[in-house]
Amino acid sequence: MFVLTSNFQRNKGPHRLFTNFYKGEEHLFVERTNLFGSLCNSMLLILKCAYFSGLLLRAVHSASSTEYVVFPRLLDERGLDVERMLYIRDDIILRLKKNTVLGERFTFSETVNGTREDTIMDGKQLEANLFHDRIRMASVKVEDKNGAVEVRGILSNRLRITPLHISARSNDGLIPHKIYQVDQRAEDTVSFKADLTRNDSESVFKAELRIVVDLDYRSHFEDEKEMIEYLAICVQLVNIRYEDTKEPMVQFLLTRVERDAGMVPHMIYGKDADCPSCPKKFYAEADRTLEAANSFYGHNKEQDITVFVTLLDLADNHHAGHYIENKVMGLSKFGGLCSERERIAVVEDAPPTYSMIQLVAHELAHTLGVTHDGQYPELPGMPPGKCNASDGYIMAPKSHGSNNGHFSNCSINQIRAFVSNLSNDCRKVKSTIKINQTKNTELPGKDMNITRYCQLKYKRYSNITAIQEDEMKKQCKFKCCRARINECLEEIAVDGMPCGIDMMCFRNKCIQHYNPFKKSAPAESPKAAEMQVPNP
Repeated sequence: MFVLTSNFQRNKGPHRLFTNFYKGEEHLFVERTNLFGSLCNSMLLILKCAYFSGLLLRAVHSASSTEYVVFPRLLDERGLDVERMLYIRDDIILRLKKNTVLGERFTFSETVNGTREDTIMDGKQLEANLFHDRIRMASVKVEDKNGAVEVRGILSNRLRITPLHISARSNDGLIPHKIYQVDQRAEDTVSFKADLTRNDSESVFKAELRIVVDLDYRSHFEDEKEMIEYLAICVQLVNIRYEDTKEPMVQFLLTRVERDAGMVPHMIYGKDADCPSCPKKFYAEADRTLEAANSFYGHNKEQDITVFVTLLDLADNHHAGHYIENKVMGLSKFGGLCSERERIAVVEDAPPTYSMIQLVAHELAHTLGVTHDGQYPELPGMPPGKCNASDGYIMAPKSHGSNNGHFSNCSINQIRAFVSNLSNDCRKVKSTIKINQTKNTELPGKDMNITRYCQLKYKRYSNITAIQEDEMKKQCKFKCCRARINECLEEIAVDGMPCGIDMMCFRNKCIQHYNPFKKSAPAESPKAAEMQVPNP
């Protein structure tokens, strides 16, 4: 669900008008106009993206997902465009390119005993082991361990890889790894028309990005370095989606990561919206969290835009907590990039599932002045016309469309118009301290299976399993299910997850394996008309 909220002064309390109500088998969509008072003195737009996480539960037959044990190894270098070839198994061979998401110097900030402490880190060193394969939408960390390799990250939309913590090795001394699938939420299917070849336009706008994480986010990682590498992988895959943009191509440069001191988010406590029989839990109230994040982080002009990431479930609070709705998963200040006081977006995440990638791509587009497909442009000077919302691109008002790894032509045109009106000061890369670009060579889904994804995403629930029917596999979708009560939440595969023999999920489509991180896609790289669907 995406919510367009128009805020202006009113003497009465908030008024909510619900329109465009759509209820599908596994998806619910509501678009509302919410009229506020007292938050601002003039008209302002806040776009809320509330991706429906398949919150409409339905009974299914239980089944177990498959995990694989593999022994990755590096192959000989092949060609100038590829740094290394990483063999995972016969149908998964990555062409590794180093990431360039981070700057040469990077700042990590946190508040200790009331005092903010900045740690300057070597960005190039941080991303030294980070690689990507653009064709496969893989992003991975590859480390040498006494002659063998240890691999972590995304192999595809649905597949993830991680080392197995056992002492046994293969006869060749290779380290055993586990490939597992993760579940993501999905939607309607439509024809896929976007070109998968990389945009190598010389005209590039590098928007400087800061990520602020909530107080408990760091606890999900061994150390700050691991957290930064995870965030850099996410930005890498957001940037691949923004390669659709042109004249200029927009790319995000991660220059700073901060840990919030507990000032954001604004928490509420109430019933579990997904599991009424479960204990109550804390949520981040969406609108107030956005305003709090903007108050603390939306005015900093060292970065063009800030994304606040929370572990908490974002939610709308109705009737003083008597009714909590958790359909919103991200929200942002519309047109806020490089603005005076509204450089902010908020998303939720469940590390290490990489579930925020699609949310960040969507919300950053709102900060670039992009409306939902199906709506007319809001800002002056934007090109007229609107695209069909049912085509399911990134900016569709419903999540999990079959093209939601790409931008529609309307979104691309709006981004181009917005960037063309930015000041010269905004266009400059101002930060002298920049987080290193990640140098992943594998997609994060490469090593993640759907069962592991479900367990990580829904830690609160016991007996979580994953289900992927043949048709869902072709659509790069799966379900996280609570075994005892046969209720499921639909998910979208993470970039790099396999969807058949020599097939992978990339930008939410099942395509033939290719390297998304090469400078230019090979002549045989899959185009829309040539995309194949794997055999069941």
